[in-house]
Amino acid sequence: MNEQQVREIAETAFKARFDDIEVVSVNVKPGFDHYDDPLVNVKTIYDGTVEQLGGEGILRVLSEIVEKVWEEAEDSPVWPQVHFIAKSDIGRRDPATV
Repeated sequence: MNEQQVREIAETAFKARFDDIEVVSVNVKPGFDHYDDPLVNVKTIYDGTVEQLGGEGILRVLSEIVEKVWEEAEDSPVWPQVHFIAKSDIGRRDPATV
């Protein structure tokens, strides 16, 4: 599974649950955990407030991302570490570099 596929999964899952919140950027960066197992950091930068996400909604998005990335990465399974970051929390930094 490549970075673009992970990005599309994350963005689609977020938009399906929070269609009224704009996705500014979905940043995907492969890496390894402290056991040297492959993982992928997925940071969804959105233009809204933390309060808009709500507990159950964000848990469903997280679950969908983890499930799809894990299931579709047949030849090289990776565990996604998923983060949701409000654009207002990054200040003037470029969302693509967070």
